[in-house]
Amino acid sequence: MRAVRGKGRSAVAAVAATGAALTVIGMLPATAATAATDGTATRAAGSSTAATRSYTYLSFKKNSSNPTNSRLSLIYVQQSGDRVHSFTVASWRAGSGNGSRNSCARNAGWLPNGTYKIRAFYNHHNGGPRGVNGISWLLNDARCSNGTPRTALFIHSEMLPSGAQGRSEPYRWDGNSDYKSAGCIKLKPSDVRQLKGYRANYPHPTKLYVG
Repeated sequence: MRAVRGKGRSAVAAVAATGAALTVIGMLPATAATAATDGTATRAAGSSTAATRSYTYLSFKKNSSNPTNSRLSLIYVQQSGDRVHSFTVASWRAGSGNGSRNSCARNAGWLPNGTYKIRAFYNHHNGGPRGVNGISWLLNDARCSNGTPRTALFIHSEMLPSGAQGRSEPYRWDGNSDYKSAGCIKLKPSDVRQLKGYRANYPHPTKLYVG
């Protein structure tokens, strides 16, 4: 896809250190079977002697009325024995697609719903002329409802490989129009840097849920 205009510490201590708002999540994706459904501790499926673990994931919530004003959130999940807590670490405005809600429109529509693997993180991605540059996360390829493939999918912003702002498009963030993309999820530069910053205090997310 080419861009177009347009963890250690405890969970609470880590959030306090980063200055992020700590918000209880109402519900995790259906695929996260052990998640709390009311934002409080709840009995998880499986043995009560399960090992303590924690993880994060990303959630992209589509806005049907304005695809370029959707939300990307970083969710922290902590499981201790049979008790599970989940929190929103931070949430940002994000766009996917050029405004089209047709997930089968290659290089135009927003991402198809589903679960994505985060295949790689890049601090200084160099996608070549008019490609994805700088801070970015590579997602797996996907197919929409009619089988059309969606490829070269990233979470990214508009910047040079160094992370600096360029002098022209698509390396310079000019405003709301730059939330548009050819299908990737786009954040403004300060937000993509903030998302990157949470890697210092939280487990790195390995999945993205889109819906």
